[in-house]
Amino acid sequence: MASKSGQSIIKAQYHFRPKGQLKCEVHKQNDVIFLCQDCKMLICSKCSITLHKHHIDSFLEISDIKTRHNQILQDFVNETENVNIPKLNQEIISSRTKKSSCKPMYDKLRKNIIDNTTKCKLELDKITEDYIALCDKMEVAAMDLIQTHITDLESRLKTLRDLSSEYKQTLQTGTSVLVYDSVTEIREMDPDIPPTPNIDMAQFTPGMDRLSHLKQAIGNLKLPTDHLQVGSATSGHSDQRPVVRPNQSTDAGQASTGEVRYKLRDRPTVMSHFSYPDTISSICPTSDGRAWLCDCTNKVNLIDNQGQVIQTIRHNSKIEDISLDPTTGRLWFCCYRDKTICKVSTPSTPVIRFTTEDEPFSLCVTREGRVVVGTWDDRQGHKVGVYTVDGQVLHTAIVEGAVPSISRCGVTGNIAVVVGYKRIIVYNSTLQLLVNYRREGIQARGEGIQVRGSVTPDEFGPCTVVYDSKGNIVIVDRTRNTIELISGAGKYIKTLHTNKGRQGVVGIQKGDVLWSHLVLDTGEPGLKLLKYYSD
Repeated sequence: MASKSGQSIIKAQYHFRPKGQLKCEVHKQNDVIFLCQDCKMLICSKCSITLHKHHIDSFLEISDIKTRHNQILQDFVNETENVNIPKLNQEIISSRTKKSSCKPMYDKLRKNIIDNTTKCKLELDKITEDYIALCDKMEVAAMDLIQTHITDLESRLKTLRDLSSEYKQTLQTGTSVLVYDSVTEIREMDPDIPPTPNIDMAQFTPGMDRLSHLKQAIGNLKLPTDHLQVGSATSGHSDQRPVVRPNQSTDAGQASTGEVRYKLRDRPTVMSHFSYPDTISSICPTSDGRAWLCDCTNKVNLIDNQGQVIQTIRHNSKIEDISLDPTTGRLWFCCYRDKTICKVSTPSTPVIRFTTEDEPFSLCVTREGRVVVGTWDDRQGHKVGVYTVDGQVLHTAIVEGAVPSISRCGVTGNIAVVVGYKRIIVYNSTLQLLVNYRREGIQARGEGIQVRGSVTPDEFGPCTVVYDSKGNIVIVDRTRNTIELISGAGKYIKTLHTNKGRQGVVGIQKGDVLWSHLVLDTGEPGLKLLKYYSD
């Protein structure tokens, strides 16, 4: 009779007397006549006065127990023939029936997987065709835009040449009235050469987590991992063989197959560093290696990567936060006291685009032409709102605390906000909650992860949040003066940098160059440009 592990279910006895043998195993010339209940052995008369003499009180004559044991045997035979054997026969029939249905069932399963994969391929081909058609249209539009710009420049050039020739003649022979009229004409001219139109508006960002998204598109293959086992039946008759388990997703930096998506440097490389004396409340790096800096006054500065001020834009109200339109490169900002959202429509002229019902505290302009704003109201508290560029409210979410920083992911379109200087909340584009990250009780472990012990909620004080090109989130923790990196799904990846002095706000430049405002090793306030991914 087999056990669950395929071995006999009959327990080994203490003695070695063969089954049914009448002679004593020790005194082979004597028949067994007693049962020593203490030892559970059949013994002879000589055993009773020698080896087992101390167990005499437990002796029973075999003939006295035969009737009782006969009943036990009869009960076993009855239960075996009437219950256990029919039950096993039925189980065998049922298992064979189930086995015969196995192949058709898995044939159907395979067909469903293949059919849905084919549909996904067709839809991907259609998306690709649509994207290519859009690229074709954008190319024509961009070339037309540049040609119009060239035609305008050539017209300006011809006008300037004609005017230069005319004014030379006026200087030589012109009357006072003609000279006056010419100067008036000069003063009314627009001396600025219009900038080259930005045609770098269309961008394609490859999906970084393609495998998991493709699996989601095809569908889930659910496996009963609690009992499905290789090479054994699934009815619970074996529990000592390897279990078939689905692939598990890995830590950040790897796809679900374990394939490395990106590689972090052991420590960030300093590309540049320089002192900068002014306060900085937000940083918006540009695509050409410069950055706009806000200091919560009525001005913003544009600096190069050595800290030299290139341009200053002034406004008639205090500027609370800034953001760059990722499509046009234009600067936007919000004014808390005036409840205004402004755009710098020309190189130096701010224009109010719309006003908000509550006081705006932070903002982020998205590639889709939306403005995400963090606001405060005495009655309703703090909110995050998604607006059109003309001020129409599309979505709102109430949050428990101030919103000093907002960032939009270029990979997923999700929106990350700092709430109350205590947590990071990630929403989708319609402000549906996806992630609530507080860094509670985290003890980071794993290859390449660096952190000093566990982090309690009181020790986590985020003030700035920005997405990088991989869809990961860079966080400034002002409590511990660190820069943290977490995944877009809210999973801790690494502490990128721990500063000896105060750590200020950060911004991300194209190519994942991190502009970090901090106290330099010299003790002066300044900026460092850091690269934390390996090329």
